[in-house]
Amino acid sequence: MERNLMLAGGGVLAALVVGWVVLGQVADGKAEAAIVQALDEHGMRDQVSWKAVSASPFGGSVRLDEVVLAGALGNADVRIARVDIDDFVDEPRRKRAEVQMHGVTTGDGFSPLGEVEFVRASGRAQLPPARLTMQWHMDLDDDAMAVAVEIEQPEVMTARLDLALERVGALARLAEGGTTPSAFALQDRPRGRRGGPMPGAMGMGMVFGLLESIGEVRLKHLEAALRDDGYVKRSIALHKRYAIAVSPADGKAAAQRDARFKADIEGAQRDCEKDLPVADVGERKKACATLIEFISGEEAHIRLTLNPQRPVAFSEVFEQAMKAPARLAPLLRPEIGS
Repeated sequence: MERNLMLAGGGVLAALVVGWVVLGQVADGKAEAAIVQALDEHGMRDQVSWKAVSASPFGGSVRLDEVVLAGALGNADVRIARVDIDDFVDEPRRKRAEVQMHGVTTGDGFSPLGEVEFVRASGRAQLPPARLTMQWHMDLDDDAMAVAVEIEQPEVMTARLDLALERVGALARLAEGGTTPSAFALQDRPRGRRGGPMPGAMGMGMVFGLLESIGEVRLKHLEAALRDDGYVKRSIALHKRYAIAVSPADGKAAAQRDARFKADIEGAQRDCEKDLPVADVGERKKACATLIEFISGEEAHIRLTLNPQRPVAFSEVFEQAMKAPARLAPLLRPEIGS
């Protein structure tokens, strides 16, 4: 009896394993077909390739290995060791996913961020592979969307942005190519020789339509955070070495550079407390102290938060930025912390 039970149990286990493998193969095929279809729809099939695809038999999770984005950086390719897509939902009224890209490099094995001038300014161009994480959750019934993006670049810094948005129906229409005609469109715009729009007019119309769609969206909350992983300290060392002059008659060069840098930091804090657009004096001093601690290398973290009293349309933000920048702080209520 025990032997028969063991054999039966082993048979059930074997059946489960075989079933899982078969389901996995079916899921892999469906996932790959869906990815190919999406790339075809966006005209990107020839630019994206991968070595293997694996998917959860129960859906919602896909992994791609050794992904290549051809010509993503001009003539250079971008290579991604692994792409994980989790919690994937793509319904007409609800869209959600988390995408993680591990080991992002160029063909030479270094991070593509090493080509960015801001990153190179700290004295490093050949950097370890980067990691990118994107999360989004759009619910058109609630007309709301949450977005999070994090870029982790070892030996430089990690940056994260979190957004909570409202009135996002315009973005959904934009993604589907269904934007309404732009109010900026000119009724009597110049025509070409054969009656069509002048070259570039169609492109300008698309730009205005994009701006209008974004302008309808409302910002509910924003948080941007940085964590230093060597960038600030290397930048400070380069600044002291090349931007601060020393005199042999005034003692040790290192001591002169340290004293001058300290004086520069103190001056920067005074300027910040004078110019930072925060009405409350105490909050302004606190925010400036946090900012100076980060750029001087004393603190590795800094965070900017926008907490408007009411959701603010991006069109209103753009308008105030152009006409009355001083009104942005009371409108968006920024906070700086570590």
